[in-house]
Amino acid sequence: MEETNQSLATPIKWGIITGLLYCVLIYVQNQFFFRIPLQFSMVKLFCYCIVLAGIFYTGFLSKKELGGYITFQEVLKAMLLAIAIAEIFYLVFSTVYVKMIEPDFFLKLKSSWFDFFKKNNIPDDQINNNLQKFDDAGKITAWGLIQSYGFSIIIDAVFAVIFAVLLKKQKTVYEN
Repeated sequence: MEETNQSLATPIKWGIITGLLYCVLIYVQNQFFFRIPLQFSMVKLFCYCIVLAGIFYTGFLSKKELGGYITFQEVLKAMLLAIAIAEIFYLVFSTVYVKMIEPDFFLKLKSSWFDFFKKNNIPDDQINNNLQKFDDAGKITAWGLIQSYGFSIIIDAVFAVIFAVLLKKQKTVYEN
């Protein structure tokens, strides 16, 4: 029982750390980079790579705790637990951000994309089609939150499977 609790401590700890880091990165990204759409997208991708690094690090530490040997299932379980925790932080913070901290965020983002499209001589019909995506942004429902959480976990889990394949290392028959 002690070993099980010990092995869950790292994913829980790093899920919380990754989740908090995710919130800080979202705040910085949304506050300072929304004015230039391509820059906003690149920063968003960079921030997500940092989150993925946190997930990978969780698997790495879990492997280290087990003496350098870990099964695919063990490392995947550790990373999925960290993902579930980090994505809860993301979901809660994102909701609080668009509802309380910056309720006009999507209007500002839509405006910056409109300026970008106009500057780059995009035809009006394409602009309208692209900007329609912002019309429902920020409308939060319970079902929408559940879908968002599930989708985020699925995307992160794909990376976790790849990481688990890279990190797994079992003792050979001779080492046993």
